[in-house]
Amino acid sequence: MMRYFIGLLFFLSTMVAQVTDKNFKDKIGDGFSVVVFTSEWQEQDLDESILKGVKGHEDATIITVKSEDTKKTSKKLRLRNFPSIGLFHGGSKKKVWKADMDGEIDVTNDDIKGAISEVLAEDVF
Repeated sequence: MMRYFIGLLFFLSTMVAQVTDKNFKDKIGDGFSVVVFTSEWQEQDLDESILKGVKGHEDATIITVKSEDTKKTSKKLRLRNFPSIGLFHGGSKKKVWKADMDGEIDVTNDDIKGAISEVLAEDVF
C-alpha cells in the first residue's frame, strides 16, 4: 500500500503543466512573471543567483519555459540564444534580457527587481 502511495505521489509530481505557445498568455496573465527561456542546445545553464530573491518580490512568479515548446513566442521575442529572461506584467511584455552568443546573460537579481519597481512606478501615473 505504501509503495503504491509513493508511486502515485511521484507520478503526480511529474505531471506539472507544460508551458506551450497555446497556454503561454494564461500562464503569465496575473501579476509579475519572470520567464526563463531555456533550450536543449544552450551553451550553459543559468546562474541561479540571478533569480535569488526575485520569486515573491512583489508577488512575482518564476516560470521556466523550453524554447522547443514555445517556438512562436520565442520568435516574437526574437530570442536566438539561451538562456534568456523575460519580465511580464498582467500578460504584457515589459523587459527581455537576452543571452549573448556564448549563452552569457548580463543581468542581476537587482536588475530584475529594479525593472519590477519601474513597472510599478508606471502604474501610479
